[in-house]
Amino acid sequence: MKRYLWHKFIFAALRPVAGPVVKRMMGYSCEKRKGPEKPSLIIANHNADLDPALVALSFSRHMYFVTSEHAVRGGLASKLLKFTFDPVPINKARTDLFAVKEMIRRLRAGANVCLFAEGNRSFNGLTGPVSVSTAKLVKSSGADLITFRLVGGYFTTPRWASGKHKGKMSGSVAGVYSADELKSQTTEQVLALIERDIYEDAYERQSERGDRFVGKNPAENIETALYLCPGCKKIGTIKSKGERFFCGCGLDAVYTETGFLDGESLPFTTITQWDEWQVGQLGEIIESAGSEPICADENQRLFEVRTALDKRQLGEGKMQISRDTFQCAGLTFEMSEIAQFEVVSQMTLIFGLKNGTTYEVQTAAPRSALKYREIFRVLSGN
Repeated sequence: MKRYLWHKFIFAALRPVAGPVVKRMMGYSCEKRKGPEKPSLIIANHNADLDPALVALSFSRHMYFVTSEHAVRGGLASKLLKFTFDPVPINKARTDLFAVKEMIRRLRAGANVCLFAEGNRSFNGLTGPVSVSTAKLVKSSGADLITFRLVGGYFTTPRWASGKHKGKMSGSVAGVYSADELKSQTTEQVLALIERDIYEDAYERQSERGDRFVGKNPAENIETALYLCPGCKKIGTIKSKGERFFCGCGLDAVYTETGFLDGESLPFTTITQWDEWQVGQLGEIIESAGSEPICADENQRLFEVRTALDKRQLGEGKMQISRDTFQCAGLTFEMSEIAQFEVVSQMTLIFGLKNGTTYEVQTAAPRSALKYREIFRVLSGN
């Protein structure tokens, strides 16, 4: 592999220097292991931007990471990332066969690869679904499998938040499976063990532990996750400031230092509960909208993603979704043409057409990209 020795050198050099800094910054503790001795696919859950570094701190040997191609499309920082670590970029808006082949190539060449199987950080505190394609990758790679569970990341760096909340995080190996052992298992069995090993319910654990996660303006940008108000049942009306979030209908609540929600007549105490409710309401909302827009946001920038390193802006303007069309910056896309919606980082919406074209929508002001993804899932039956 090109520059493999250089990547191993960087990994070995940075680990003792950057490790203590990252641990202190994230309040992180972890188990330490030698190896892996054989080429291994390391699969972990995902809730913080620094999760790759946190996983790496548990192992003595170099590993490559799989990351959203969005991370390698920036400026100098992205170029530095590629030069020093050469992550495997993956397109979240479509099935990315190149990324799969590249992971297998590196594993068979003797390297270790770390994959965050959910493909997304959690908005609601629950580990997301794992694709069956991940289990197929495990079986076809011929590598050992190591599963790894991170705890506390959802409250330390909530995906929806404007900043970090200082608290406690930990990481540990959940399971180790040899390539020979995996050969005797079905794809469904491999998928089940991955889902079991990396599953984390942040609020269930927090109910037992009661840790404090302290941050400046802890509720700000919570509307990127909570897009439907339980008071007026309108989309996009929640706003946040400091520790509070509220709606014009009179709803007023606080995001507490333990991560729970507190407010008079608020029907939920956790973001998990709220999210389950709002997803459950979407079918009725879509039905009542008929052919009219289901939701909309102003001042959005639309880009066409040409390659992992190149994109061009197509326009700026209103974005809205209806039963039959998705419109943004003056362009109209038939819902039947769209293969997938996904969310990158906190508010960047990406969508891929069935013809392979990928687009990206960005905004400066807080708004939920999540609601578009969930509406599309309901409309497409996924």
